[in-house]
Amino acid sequence: MQSSQYELQKRKTEGMVAAAYYQFQFEKNRERVYKRLDSLYQNFAHAAQRRFELGETNYLEKITARAKQRQLETDYRQSREDVQIALEQLYRVVQADSLRIAEQPLEKLQLSLSNLEAHPAIDYYENRNEFFEARQRLEKQHLLPDISLSYSLGSNSGLSQNLYAYQIGLKIPLLFSGNASKIKASKIAAEVSKQQAEDYKIHLNSKKTQLLNELSKYEQALEYYETEGKSLSEEILKTANISFKNGEIDFFQYIQSLENAYAIELQHLENLNNYNQAVIALNYLIL
Repeated sequence: MQSSQYELQKRKTEGMVAAAYYQFQFEKNRERVYKRLDSLYQNFAHAAQRRFELGETNYLEKITARAKQRQLETDYRQSREDVQIALEQLYRVVQADSLRIAEQPLEKLQLSLSNLEAHPAIDYYENRNEFFEARQRLEKQHLLPDISLSYSLGSNSGLSQNLYAYQIGLKIPLLFSGNASKIKASKIAAEVSKQQAEDYKIHLNSKKTQLLNELSKYEQALEYYETEGKSLSEEILKTANISFKNGEIDFFQYIQSLENAYAIELQHLENLNNYNQAVIALNYLIL
């Protein structure tokens, strides 16, 4: 039973570390996108200011560019704070004061589902059930008569042969009521243990089904990005930049195009993180 508890705790700890680590990587990747956006809007706000001073644009364009730049500046600052929060959480999980973590692109994790019957918690409950059943059998045995047999060999100087002695003992329990109470208590404990084991299996299977449904939902979103969303985002940015430089679209259309393109990328990171967290929860499934 102790080995099952150890495996259960190990699984829980490894799952928490994995979840915290990939949450940190998600926040770092999101920060990188916001940093790129912040730099882009700073340059754009500066250019809009110069164009206004030269009389090449109107006041509305200038203040809109400034407002967008300040908004992205705030988003970027908040994303950096989210990175620190995720890092502190990782510190707490691994119980360290500092870590050297290389930033890496966020990628899909592999799902490795195991049979629930091999789950350490199921093994723990099975061992627990065997313990209570054994204790119940032991209490029942206390009601049975205890038979003892002894044998001895002796001699007598007046006799020419050895003397053999046999003794049979029979112990009958007198306090049947006390033993009956213990048997009843051990039976209830065994039944409770079995019910708890069954409840754990039901809840574990329910959680597994829920996580698989979440995985399917985010899988569809990731497939859209991989097959269409990524190329669409890149094409929006490319076309918007060319069209704006050539004067084919105005400032507001350009801003809208940028927001649409980066919204696709940020949403992809969000879906990817949710997918990975669901994979981790399944790989280290525990209640």
